[in-house]
Amino acid sequence: MGKVQIVTGGTSGMGKATAKAISKYGPVVIAGRSLERMQGALDELKAAGVDAYGVATDISDLESVKNLAAEAAKLGEIGNVVNAAAVAMETSTPEQIARIDVQGTVNVVETFLPLMSEGSAMGLFSSTTGRMYQPTPEQYALYANSCGADFGDRFLEALPQKMDSSDERVAQMPASYIAYFAAKNWVMYYAQANASRFGVRGLRIFSVAPGSFETPMLPPDDGFRTMTIAQTALGRLGNPDEMASLFAALLDPSVAYLTGTDVLMDGGMFAKQFVPQLA
Repeated sequence: MGKVQIVTGGTSGMGKATAKAISKYGPVVIAGRSLERMQGALDELKAAGVDAYGVATDISDLESVKNLAAEAAKLGEIGNVVNAAAVAMETSTPEQIARIDVQGTVNVVETFLPLMSEGSAMGLFSSTTGRMYQPTPEQYALYANSCGADFGDRFLEALPQKMDSSDERVAQMPASYIAYFAAKNWVMYYAQANASRFGVRGLRIFSVAPGSFETPMLPPDDGFRTMTIAQTALGRLGNPDEMASLFAALLDPSVAYLTGTDVLMDGGMFAKQFVPQLA
């Protein structure tokens, strides 16, 4: 039996697809807050032949993450960890984003770093939105101390009230959008800032920035979907299985020199929006 694989947010969307894809490395423990979604995901994974287990977990609660680690360790040596747990900017408050996307990420990294076996890797979910955000000097100073049970609170306090931009749409961005953009920018930084801590233990860490994928977090209105599809170079949304395949490849020991970086997978959206395209 291979090493135990951990996927937080593994009860739906890209997290669930990733849990299935990385099961080739060993038994998979999925973590999530909804027991109903977890049971549904476990039934689906087991039906596909995955040796899957579930642990109810709220990653914003450090003790809950420690319990996840303890339960997973009962199954065997801990290998790769994927933190896919997150909330959507359209339906969440800045406080929820800071608590789950930011503090939750710190909790997962700090809990599993000492437990992961040599040769393993941790993958974090960032976003293309993170590449569109420019932190303030105060935020950069905060990033340099990305630790502690109060980091999410400090992150929230340092958020600007509005975006500094000549683009009126950006300047009037809602508070939850600002928090989300900033959080995903920080996740990219955090993966880079942890490269040495992981490296001295023979471990890797990276982040992946998805564009727009067919998941429950995608707003359902047709207008948004049509606009989003038009912004991509490929003219479509991503499939969760495509993201899962990327994670499985990046976790593979055959690419063991990849660490401390962010990998973009957005159907060419960032390129099309920010780089003049050749005719």
